[in-house]
Amino acid sequence: MYEIKKPDKQPIYKNIWLRTIDASASSDRKTFTFNNIPVIQIRNNTILKVNSVTFYGDGVNQANDHNWTIKLDRIGYNKNYYFNSDRNNIPTICTVNYDTKKSLQNGLMSLHLNNQDINEIVLFVESDDNHGLAKQSQDIDIDICLVLCEYPEEY
Repeated sequence: MYEIKKPDKQPIYKNIWLRTIDASASSDRKTFTFNNIPVIQIRNNTILKVNSVTFYGDGVNQANDHNWTIKLDRIGYNKNYYFNSDRNNIPTICTVNYDTKKSLQNGLMSLHLNNQDINEIVLFVESDDNHGLAKQSQDIDIDICLVLCEYPEEY
């Protein structure tokens, strides 16, 4: 006879909100460095996922009808659980199809994180036609919510 037991400890969820207007941006607005964040401690078995992405700003209409790729750097992750066909060692955490209906398609990507203290995060954002978060001299900004799910050791 098999018995399903609910674990004594439930996962702990933490939300991290990143706004590109709060980051240092590269001139092409493809790289956003967040180096003024509080220390985020990663312990045990932790998974990172994207909960939401919001586009806004003067150039938001220029974001329409593009596929956007968002990558995350300066984060230690278990490379045994992640493979990317673009031969870029920076993991893709989200793909967004932003169209006139403002739709979002994520694909449920996740990263298994290593134990670490994070004090800097870098986002790389690029559209399918190789531009960053600016088009026709208008800036586009995004808010992205990252969710950390830390599982107790017995998981």
